[in-house]
Amino acid sequence: MADFEFAQKDVALMEHALRLTSGFGSWPPAPMQRLLAESRVRRFARHELVGVEAGEPWTFTIISGHVIVSRTPPRGPRAPVTLLGPGSLIGLVRLLENTQDMESPEPDQRVLYDFSACLNTTVVQMPTALILQLLDEQPALWRDVAVMLMKQHRQVLDTLLGAWMGSFSQRLASTLERLAMLYGSKDGTAIKIGLRITQEDLAALLQVTRQSVNKALRKLEESGAIDISYNAISVLDLEVLRNHSNAVL
Repeated sequence: MADFEFAQKDVALMEHALRLTSGFGSWPPAPMQRLLAESRVRRFARHELVGVEAGEPWTFTIISGHVIVSRTPPRGPRAPVTLLGPGSLIGLVRLLENTQDMESPEPDQRVLYDFSACLNTTVVQMPTALILQLLDEQPALWRDVAVMLMKQHRQVLDTLLGAWMGSFSQRLASTLERLAMLYGSKDGTAIKIGLRITQEDLAALLQVTRQSVNKALRKLEESGAIDISYNAISVLDLEVLRNHSNAVL
């Protein structure tokens, strides 16, 4: 009885999470229930691997927490490229490409992506093949999913451009600005970034040392742009931070 109640709670949690995403929110009850029947809630600890692009094709929606997306080129080191938060889809290539075609390139010629929990993270794990089947059965549902993916792609692109253009101090300021816009919440006059991202995480995303991040964060704090406490970052003055990043949103 306890297992049944726990399973029912997970189903309710999955539906609630999917209904809050723009891609799945308008799905009629029948396809939604078919998707929920084959999906499950997965919970991951900090730095635990959520999924990889190779292998069994799964698509994930983030319920809570954040995921670091990392990229491994055919001949090069693995490197983190962006952060995704609640409501985001991961495993997008699996969603949009024919799963049989995904296996055709030689393994050493493919760029592979993997997804790891930035902190304790809960996701809905969904079979990609079933999502594609349900979308093809009701093509009108493709529109909302496509719009959602395009918006997410724009957010990722903006974050990447901010992280790789300009000096390191500009790139750090731009990254914090984007995180505040995407994951921030008002805390009085400040914007609290709802993500306990460590200096090591920022260093990995920006491909610099933790010492460089620490020094640059202190300078931003001294300028009055941000406040750092207990590994949490709050933006105190968005205009000052924008001046540091020299970016216009």
